[in-house]
Amino acid sequence: MHKLRNRLGPLRVLDAVHRGGGVGRAAELLHITPSAVSHQLRRLETELGVRLVHKSGRDIGFTTAGTELAIQAAQLFDQLESVFAKAGEAGANPRIRVKVIPSFAIKWLMPRLGSLYAQHDNIDIEVATVARADDTDLHNADFVVRRGNGNWPGLRADLLFPDELVLACAPSLAKRLRKPEDVLGETLLNSMIAPDCWDRWLLSIGLASNSDTRFISLANAVLCLQAAAEGLGIAVTQRVYITQDFATGQLVQPLAHSARSGDGYYLVSDPARAATLPFSTFANWMIGQK
Repeated sequence: MHKLRNRLGPLRVLDAVHRGGGVGRAAELLHITPSAVSHQLRRLETELGVRLVHKSGRDIGFTTAGTELAIQAAQLFDQLESVFAKAGEAGANPRIRVKVIPSFAIKWLMPRLGSLYAQHDNIDIEVATVARADDTDLHNADFVVRRGNGNWPGLRADLLFPDELVLACAPSLAKRLRKPEDVLGETLLNSMIAPDCWDRWLLSIGLASNSDTRFISLANAVLCLQAAAEGLGIAVTQRVYITQDFATGQLVQPLAHSARSGDGYYLVSDPARAATLPFSTFANWMIGQK
């Protein structure tokens, strides 16, 4: 065992020469001189009693034995790198990767995230946004928030809140809306992430847009709500997104009607992963939010 430990240095040099393609490049990788590289190679050959390299022009080439040893040494160093990486992960805060649409991230998740960190300061959240509310792809993610009926075979789906669309606009504009038909005479702010929301709300109250209906399309519901607050038109969005805006009076709900589809927004995950720490802690926290 002690002989192996003494040979780790020369083996590291052999690996660097093989990866770098020569003594000069190995010296750069290891931050030592070319003569030190050559010395370590000769030392390894002496200890093993076998030729590993031979002169090849201005540099060196590998013998069959040298090539085989260099390849196997590289594999062992890769395994050691993996061991060190896992050891580092064990000492770090667990990172939970979540994919959501931008509106959910800004209007629902961010206002609540402080309570998660207050309760579980050993958990880190990495939030990425997706372009579709029906995306359940768990590639590079531990959780996805998706709109739908919750029936996705092979996946765990926990309901966060029901799908309920309401209208929101500035108080000054709301004064002009006395009945549902009045909506069609105003500018309707449409989210490009959920372009069917207006059709769904209008259909639920027995109306439909026509050629005279003016729409302005914006990237997501957050921009629609900001535009509505500026008096540019009427937004339609999830009720849970605008609770705070209604409370402050920045936005108002001009008509009491809401469109309920029977679907909901679900926290989607792999069942096996969601049952283990710290993922179960995060899932339980998400489900418990109101």
